Formats: sequence, structure tokens, C-alpha cells
Amino acid sequence: MSRPAVLIRMFFAGLVVVSLVLGYLGLAEYLAASTQFAHRPIDLIYYDLQLFVINSAPVSNGGPYPWPLEVSRFLTPAVTIYAAIEAGRLLFAAELARLRARRRARHIIVCGDSDAARTLAAHLQAGHKVVRIDSARSPDVLIAAGLARADRLYALADETPANIATVLAASQVERRAHASLQVHAHVADPELGDVLRDRGWRDELEVDFFSLDGVAAKQVLAAFQPDGERLVVIGLSAFGRALLLELARRAGERTVEVIVADPDGAAAVTELQARHPFFATACQVTVVPVYIPEPGVHLVFVCHDDEERALRDGLTAAATVDATRGTVIVRMAQLAGVGEMIVQHGHEDRLRFVGVLDMASVYLSERITDSLARALHRRYLRDQLALGQDAQRNPSLVDWDELPDTLRDANRASADDIERKLTMVGCRMVPSLEAVSFAFEPEEVERLAIAEHERWMTERKADGWRLGDRRDNERKVHPDLRPWDDLGEVERQKDRNVVLALPDILADAGFRIERVRGQRNR
Repeated sequence: MSRPAVLIRMFFAGLVVVSLVLGYLGLAEYLAASTQFAHRPIDLIYYDLQLFVINSAPVSNGGPYPWPLEVSRFLTPAVTIYAAIEAGRLLFAAELARLRARRRARHIIVCGDSDAARTLAAHLQAGHKVVRIDSARSPDVLIAAGLARADRLYALADETPANIATVLAASQVERRAHASLQVHAHVADPELGDVLRDRGWRDELEVDFFSLDGVAAKQVLAAFQPDGERLVVIGLSAFGRALLLELARRAGERTVEVIVADPDGAAAVTELQARHPFFATACQVTVVPVYIPEPGVHLVFVCHDDEERALRDGLTAAATVDATRGTVIVRMAQLAGVGEMIVQHGHEDRLRFVGVLDMASVYLSERITDSLARALHRRYLRDQLALGQDAQRNPSLVDWDELPDTLRDANRASADDIERKLTMVGCRMVPSLEAVSFAFEPEEVERLAIAEHERWMTERKADGWRLGDRRDNERKVHPDLRPWDDLGEVERQKDRNVVLALPDILADAGFRIERVRGQRNR
């Protein structure tokens, strides 16, 4: 309840007390010599209470009355009227909320009574209109939440069947908005998500099934990118298995060596190898029951679901791993803040705590466009640094969070156009754990390069850029703002390189390109 509402209620509660006191004192004075009405204390209280319903017999003859009674007989009905209005408001509040929800538009619905749902809703509320519901197994619940005009729906119950039921219910709700609805549903098994994703939903539904552990693993490895360290995974929880799969997906042509410390790890690794052939090829896994630190550079991931156990093993590993070259990353959810407090009092050089719910929520709160935009920027950073560029000569060579809004928007515009360009050549992007190789045909590369150049020119001109002999960022002048046929071969190759990099960029964001069956390039 807001502070003004609390103050108003306290004010009227005070008026009730004042009315009762003045009424009692006024009635006592007025009826002191009365022979018609009894004036025992209990009688005075009874007549006093009747003032609130304008039905007190002693004040029905028109007065004159003592001033306390005069004030009370006008004050008490006012208090009664306020109480009636407040009661009506509370009585119909739920119905009014449902009506407002039905009329709400461009909002986001978060469904699920889970820590993940609450954390995501908190992240989204900073910049979006958010409606939270605990469960939605029927279309009526989603209709009441305003799904017909919503932008996005997140199904984040702890149980996978509940989230699938929410998606099925959403598919039965008739849309009243022109834009399609993005539906994101958590499933514990990524392979089940792949099967459900391809089942053919309505055209206006964009359904994405994801694993919270997979999303968190993606974010953790994006933040702590392995670079030559010996990799150790302690505890094959769902997050630990997702971390192994993400390490394999990022391996590329090389083989990743990983030590898995888990008494039951051999069976889990065998299952991963059987279910995901790319994992068996990309990862060479050594399973040990307990991790015993060895000299050398190590990157240790502590992945237990039991946060107290994770905290204990993380502190133990940090105390024994190579103090100058080892890093221990501990998975946390509810105790992430406690971990940060511990870091401040020691082991700060080699111990890191990551809040997977927060990391997953930040990722999920963005549209797909934003995750692709980040991947585009990471690719740009890698390419420019490989060419010897640095932040002093190129101010855009900074992390995404430090980029100016104009450059973020430019990356988003480029990312937003990827799906259109893929459609031009009969392709689409789909979420994928595995980095599947893909190559455009030469004529497709040329066609998409031309489309990318035209998109880039339209974007720059809209921002006030113009053609000039030499590039000048301050004056917004660029020599490439000319038709494709007028470009030199070096300038054309820049656009071709953007197209050729698309499979890797999408893989970095957790997608792959596939050709749409039954469609031919036009």
C-alpha cells in the first residue's frame, strides 16, 4: 500500500475516534435532564454508535444541541460514507484489476511461482510493464492477464509439464495485437525443447524452449572465457552438465580437456556422450571422485545445487588451488550475496561467486535481438583486436555495457535484420546447443552482402551521415555511402565478411542456421 493511502486511512481512523468522543460528550450533556431517553453510560454509547447510520433517536427532533454533539452528528455520516466507498473499492478491486489487465497492451507476463520467475520479474520491472501470475494451465487465466495484447510470455514454473501446459494454453488465446507473441518456456531437458520447438505453432507465436541451467552456463562462460587453463567441473548437477555442453559447443575445431570431480560422474558423462555426439567429439573428460588440486593454471567451476556444499567446496578449492594462477567460480542462487561478502574478506584473487538466477534473468529479460547484438559486438571486438586495434584508436573497442547507446542501437539494428536476410535465401535460425557447420552458396553471399550494405546505408543516412572522401565520425562523413556498384572490391568484401561470419555469430548466441524445407532461394 502506498504511503498516501496509509496516511488517509490513519486520518479517517482518527476521525472515527474524535466522532465517538464528541458524540458521547455531547449526548451526555444533552440528555442529562432528559426524562424521555435513558442516559446511563451504556445507553449513551448505544446512541453514539447510531450517529454513524444517521438513526440516533435523541438527535431526531432538530436541536438545538451542545456543540460537541453538533459536530459529531455531521462528522460521523462523513466517516460512514468513506467507509462504504472503501469497502466497495476493495470488493471490486480484483475485478477492476482483471479488467485493466485485459485492456493492458505491450506488457510482459511472467508465469510461475518459482525463484526464477520472481527474479526475472524483478529485472523486467525496471523498464517494462509486467504482470505476474502463479499458474496458467488454461486459456482463461492468460486472457485475464491480457495475453491477447501482450508482447512476451515467460513460463518459469519449476515443473516442466506446467510450462508446457502454459504454452499450450497460450496457443489457444486469440491475439488482438498485430505483433507476434514471444513465448519463452523453461524445460529441464534441452532435447525435449528441440522436439517441442519444431511441432508447428501458430504463425503469430514465436515459441522458444530453453533450459535455465543452459542459459546460466552460457552467461558464465561468456563472463569467464577459458583461455588455456586446465578446466575442472566439481559436481555434475544440471548446471554442471549444461556447463560441459556449453564448453563443447564453444570448442570449435579443438578438443577441450576437462576434469570432472563427482563420485557418480562417470555415468552422467557417458549419458551426455550418448545423447550429444558433438560432446563426445569436442570434450575429453577425466572423471575423478574428488578434486585434488595440482600445480598449474586451473579454472575450477563448483556446480552443486546444494549451496552450502558449493560454498564449502569453493572455499576449500580456493585455499588449495595455485594461489597465483588459479580461479574458482562457485555457482550460487539464493546465497550469491553471502558469497560476495566472503570474497571481500579474503580469497578475492581467485574466488568468484556467480548468481545464476540473476545471470539467467538478465539474459532472458533481453529480446533475442539483444543477445544477437551482443554476439555481433563480441565478434567485432575479436576481429579488431586481432588486427592490432585498441581502445585508444577505436573508442568502440569496449565491453557491451560500456558502449554508447548509439553504438548499441547500431548493433541491435544489424541483429534485427539477420532474420530478414536469412529468409531471403530460404533459411532460418533456431536455438541449438551444438555448433553445426553451415555455409552459404557464393550467390547467396553476394545477395546478402548487397542487402547488408543497403541496410547499413539506410541506417547511416537516417542518423544524418553523408557521403565524403574521408571518414569523419564527428562530422558524420563516410566514403562508403554509395551504391553497391560504385564500391571498390575492398569495401564490398567488408559486407561479404559480415555475411560469412553469420554462422559463427549465431552460434556464439546459441543459434544455428538451417535451410527451410520446401523453400527455394528466390
